[in-house]
Amino acid sequence: MFDKLLSWLREKARLWFGEDPPISVSVSAPMESAITLWAQMYDTGGPWCHGGKDPLHSLGLPQSIAAELARLTTLEMECLVSGSARADSINELLKPFIADLRIPVEYGCALGGVLFRPYLDPAGHIQIDVVQGDCFCPTRFDSSGRMTGAIFYDHLVRGGRIYTRLENHEFSSGKYTVTVKAFRSMTSADIGVEVPLTDVAEWAALAPHTEFTGVDRPLWGCFKTPKGNAADRHSPLGVSVYAPAVDIIRDADEQYGALLWEYSGGQLALDVDQTALRPGPDGGSTMPLREQRLYRNWINGSVSGGRNLYEVFAPTLRDESYRKGLDSMLKRIEFQCGLAYGTLSDPQNVDKTAEEIRSSKQRSYTTVKDLQRALGTAITDLVYAVNILLDAAWRSGAAVPLPGECTVTFDFDDSIISDPKERKQMFWGYVTAGKFPFWRYLVEFEGYSEDEARKLAQEAADENKQPELSFGEGG
Repeated sequence: MFDKLLSWLREKARLWFGEDPPISVSVSAPMESAITLWAQMYDTGGPWCHGGKDPLHSLGLPQSIAAELARLTTLEMECLVSGSARADSINELLKPFIADLRIPVEYGCALGGVLFRPYLDPAGHIQIDVVQGDCFCPTRFDSSGRMTGAIFYDHLVRGGRIYTRLENHEFSSGKYTVTVKAFRSMTSADIGVEVPLTDVAEWAALAPHTEFTGVDRPLWGCFKTPKGNAADRHSPLGVSVYAPAVDIIRDADEQYGALLWEYSGGQLALDVDQTALRPGPDGGSTMPLREQRLYRNWINGSVSGGRNLYEVFAPTLRDESYRKGLDSMLKRIEFQCGLAYGTLSDPQNVDKTAEEIRSSKQRSYTTVKDLQRALGTAITDLVYAVNILLDAAWRSGAAVPLPGECTVTFDFDDSIISDPKERKQMFWGYVTAGKFPFWRYLVEFEGYSEDEARKLAQEAADENKQPELSFGEGG
């Protein structure tokens, strides 16, 4: 659908959005092909895993890579909007969104980006729509590479007809405009002709044109993966987290298929002379009723030709060589995708020094910290957009106005660089060496409040004091 929509928009956009300013799709042909490929890899393993005469078996590496980086990025993540009654309202609205954030982040990692777009539903309530990377078309970017214009689309089927809704969102000079149009078609090959929004009950309450003034950014949060774009160095769009490893992922799938074939081709079988088989009703030979794949009829050769009545086919499997080759490929994929060794590959085969292991973990840590920074920016922009929509809802009478400013803070878990138990032991060593306060250790690792921890630390210090010795006169 993504490539069809891009082609259609390039041809038709000027006709239904006008010539001033003209709408253009800011997606180059290489980026269009790359996004389509990344989506196929995430959905089915890649174009090499389906169709054709000899499709490969998929290891599911794209899904695994995107899911693992999303898990590490959102692991024990906390987001708090505070500072006023308005902030408390926004914080409550965001709670279910933050709770399920891992899946949208996974889609963003897979396709290079995802948009968090808030909107007012017909009842005046704010909802948050997650728009995946192949479900919107960028139309404008500013000089810093920030996306300032995009076309979103949605479609549904009614009575054999396909209805498509297109929304053109554009930010320019402090004004944010939204233009909504609906189209009807009999086939998915074309968007069809324009129809009123009221033709679809779900869209009847949408305004064809909306403007927000006095804003300083687009009303969405854009999560874009912080990676170089080798598909198109001049494109400001994000790239998939597994984009650098596309070719070797295909090689790994091919190696996996060879390993499966080794197991299949090396199964135990008996080559049996035709004279040992029963004649069948159709003139052929009948296999015994046991597992028929265990027996194979000799087409050429017989007992009289010097061969035995049956011979066992049990070749020595070469699976260990295939496994080593596959594991080597997985390590290369881990390196290219910024993951620690042992994430995809066999951790038992990671024969490294302590410093090399730490360097491997540091690579994963850096990748995740970059993703967390990008995610924090996207959520901050989302909070800003929600704030603007709250003002619109209050002006329309759909909500009670709440005053105050908003401050967004984040707390991301940083324990992926070291094992929690190792970190705890390390800090206990600091305590015993007198380099770290005992009460802070109790707060950090034992769950005590600061007051309780200080009290316990003081009691421990008092008990450890040596009693003073006093001597009487003349003693």
